[in-house]
Amino acid sequence: MKCRPILVDDSLRELTQHGTRDFPLSMDRQAVADPSHGNVRHWHPEIQIALVTEGTVIFRTEAGEFRLEAGEGFFVNSGVLHEAVPAETDNGVYICINFLPSVLYGQSDSVLRWDYVEPVLSCEALRSFPLRDLPWHREICTLLRRLGEAEEAAEYGYEMQMVSLLGQLWHLLVTHNREVIEQGSSVSFTDRQRVRTLQTYLHKHYMDRVTLADIAAAGHISPGECCRVFRRVLQTTPVQYLTRCRLDQSIRLLTRTALNVGEIAGQVGYGTASYFTELFRREMGCTPREYRRRHQQAESGAKLSES
Repeated sequence: MKCRPILVDDSLRELTQHGTRDFPLSMDRQAVADPSHGNVRHWHPEIQIALVTEGTVIFRTEAGEFRLEAGEGFFVNSGVLHEAVPAETDNGVYICINFLPSVLYGQSDSVLRWDYVEPVLSCEALRSFPLRDLPWHREICTLLRRLGEAEEAAEYGYEMQMVSLLGQLWHLLVTHNREVIEQGSSVSFTDRQRVRTLQTYLHKHYMDRVTLADIAAAGHISPGECCRVFRRVLQTTPVQYLTRCRLDQSIRLLTRTALNVGEIAGQVGYGTASYFTELFRREMGCTPREYRRRHQQAESGAKLSES
């Protein structure tokens, strides 16, 4: 586990790269008595979770000063100014994991990001806090210790092990802070889950004749509430979302199959090729045939440039 100086720019942003571009996660060991490691006020886009392993460490953030003993931890959210300093007569040591939020959720439009990561990043109550008083705090500290051991051993598959442990840690964080996370979010977890049910229904039935009443019935709500919950969570309407699903699937069929426009129209829930073509042109700025031709030309050009 690396022990390295904390270097900052004029904005106090830390210059150290945590992990690599393809695995933006690192474990570090910091001895706060070393002036290049402690007493350096800084921030970084990564989330940091620390565990004191020796002596006493004082963590300072905008929330105050926290004196932590060996076995206790500290959470620092993305973008929060913080520093660790030694106690008066004790040269403390801590380990910490630093990771970009994307490690938790993967692709940018995933449910993990919008339901369980972004709400934490924007939650004022979770900008920084100690991990020492509650059972789930101690569970997180145990997971931090295991993360450090996995990184030290660096055995085959250890990156997967670290992501798995980090996922368990984050699950503890969000489940034990659901109330404060929802208070700080403009969209409730209940609304998000309700929309997830409706989205699942639409992705299964986009090829059928689907009405607003059908969509609402899938979520056991009224058509009016169906429209409102889509607007609250996705800033769109159920019908617009269904149209987007159908267009996305039609693009896959246009670019990956030889089906004609009429066949594609039928497979994505439109009764006639003419109506499908009209809607496609309105949304995409060209007809389905033009879209297919442009895609084929682009693919041919890419193959020629490779040869």
